Amino acid sequence: MQPNSKQNGAGPAPKTQTIREYGDVSAIRNNVVHLQDTPGSEFIGSSIEFAGTGNVLFVEDGSRLRNCRLRFMGNDAVIHLRKSHGFLRLIATVFEESVFYLGPGATFTSEARVLPTERKHVIVGSDAMFSSRVAFRTADPHLIYSVQDRQRVNPSQSIWVGDHVWLGEDTLLLKGSRVGSGSILAARALITKNVPSNSTAAGVPGRIVSRGIFSTRPSVHGFTEARTAQSLVHDGDEFIYSADGNVTDMKLLEDELGAATSGIGRAAWCFQLDQLEGKNRFYIV
Repeated sequence: MQPNSKQNGAGPAPKTQTIREYGDVSAIRNNVVHLQDTPGSEFIGSSIEFAGTGNVLFVEDGSRLRNCRLRFMGNDAVIHLRKSHGFLRLIATVFEESVFYLGPGATFTSEARVLPTERKHVIVGSDAMFSSRVAFRTADPHLIYSVQDRQRVNPSQSIWVGDHVWLGEDTLLLKGSRVGSGSILAARALITKNVPSNSTAAGVPGRIVSRGIFSTRPSVHGFTEARTAQSLVHDGDEFIYSADGNVTDMKLLEDELGAATSGIGRAAWCFQLDQLEGKNRFYIV
């Protein structure tokens, strides 16, 4: 963990511990918290609840939280949040031994909802563009069994989202979703499977409706006629992804995360992911 993180273990912890301002961090017991009032940081209309022990919260210095509600509803879970371009706007509930990782540079139109459960995880890369009411769920959540053999048929699965992904309004990502870098999830898309890099997925359930595309960040809402004319061609290739030696094995990464036996171990995995370099690290064919 970071050197200024707080891990307070003296005395019994109350059943639920809550942070509503920076000064509350020092009172948290039996959990690790890195949330500091540093230059540029804000903590507005937000709260963080701990209903367990061994959990780890890391909020990168300088982050601005607005209307966030972060909850730990079990033990040894992790929320790892990197600094965004603007405000972090999240309603996230993590359960026993699950991880929510958000890479740097995200933007939000409204609060995204994140629910990692049953020791599965939500991993989002850098430069994500969240439109309104985006949601993630790693579980159904109720149990479903086969009539023939009584075996469970709906295991929970982690969700992975690559770098520079545009998540459209009302997008819902369910268990097992894997979205490659540079992709677009259309408004109201229901994502349940792989979305290749530089593709658009749309519909319910989501299907690939275009390939070989990329998006850039400027919003057209305020464009003048001249700005529209200037936007007709983008010569850069910074958002075009391809296979190279830096492509990661997401299954291997998740196996490494699954091998962790504590919140601290899972937090260490998140810091290692921060150091994972290569433009094409989350390329999906």
